[in-house]
Amino acid sequence: MNSTTATARTDELATLAELGVRILDPVSGDGFSDEPEWFTKALAVFKENVGAREYPCHFGRRALEQRELFVTRVDPARPKDLAAPLAAFLDHVAPTPERRKVLAAFVAAGDTPLDHQGYGELFWSVLQQLHDADTEPWPADLPEKTDDPAWEFSFHGTPMFVFAAAPTHELRQSRSLGANLVLLFQPRNVFHGIEGGTPSGIVARRRIRDRLRKWDTAAPHPAMGDYGDPSNFEWRQYFIAEDDGEAFETCPFQH
Repeated sequence: MNSTTATARTDELATLAELGVRILDPVSGDGFSDEPEWFTKALAVFKENVGAREYPCHFGRRALEQRELFVTRVDPARPKDLAAPLAAFLDHVAPTPERRKVLAAFVAAGDTPLDHQGYGELFWSVLQQLHDADTEPWPADLPEKTDDPAWEFSFHGTPMFVFAAAPTHELRQSRSLGANLVLLFQPRNVFHGIEGGTPSGIVARRRIRDRLRKWDTAAPHPAMGDYGDPSNFEWRQYFIAEDDGEAFETCPFQH
């Protein structure tokens, strides 16, 4: 990386920080002393979980170790405020698609405790409001209907896999990363070279599911599948039920 590129990247990180998006450091102090106490506590728990060597998602742990895991916080009353930080993160990621960067968005707890269904409704509300605030067109080659196996969420012209971690998960602790709802945004480039059905992808998913069996007290959820598989609908993996059932019979997202 030459000095001009390095300066540009530094400027990008400064812009992200101004929008409330920062890199989560795996070792040193997080440098979030100016943030609300709930957020700093949530980051500590999150880092303890994702940073554990036994944590099932290798991609998340790897992103944390390589300082490629970005974090931000969301006011549940103003989820559209996430639009600008997410767009800036995606702009930062675009020039280096070979890097597997991830954004974790922590939703502040409301005044009223939520049950599992309530967290699911909040999760889909955030995605819906992001979509409604999106100023970029939906990718032409991406289906608009969620009952198409090739559908996935897109924002700022970028297809991505988004999944929720909710504190109400007890059987599947891999989907519980602390006391807050967390949305993890993984641009599709994160899975380049390890797509479903490829030799590398098969090995990667087998390892993840083996780790899930050790980390969780329930088998991997039946909704978990490979993107593009005709029998799989991506949206069902975004927010899963606590048991083996369906959190939502139909997808709450409306294009």
